[in-house]
Amino acid sequence: MTRRPLASLAPLLFLLGCPVTGDSYPQTYANELCSAMFLCVADENDIEFWTQYDDEEECAEGVRSDIESSTVYDQYEEGDRTFDKDVADTCLREITGTRDDSDCGGMSFLEFLADSEATGYCAEAFPEADE
Repeated sequence: MTRRPLASLAPLLFLLGCPVTGDSYPQTYANELCSAMFLCVADENDIEFWTQYDDEEECAEGVRSDIESSTVYDQYEEGDRTFDKDVADTCLREITGTRDDSDCGGMSFLEFLADSEATGYCAEAFPEADE
């Protein structure tokens, strides 16, 4: 497995309190999610089957790209949505917490998704702006 230096530093930077912004969130989220996924899921073929990503780097690039090309992110960039740092931090803590699970390293892909429970928090990081 090939690891990118930024992806391996992301958990450390997050824990040290480096601020996550709306502009940095897609990359930070992608790095965290993919790093935890490839660490915790026992069979990388299981990840590839469900996501089509062969490795952590491809996963992080794909997830980041999906976020940055989404309608929600476009609306954020246009000022129609804001960035909720508290929600983003909760999301990232949930993902990081999955690494501490005793099953990490032996999970199936579906167990990883159920255990991380981050999807709900993460989807709310860009709420509609108050008018």
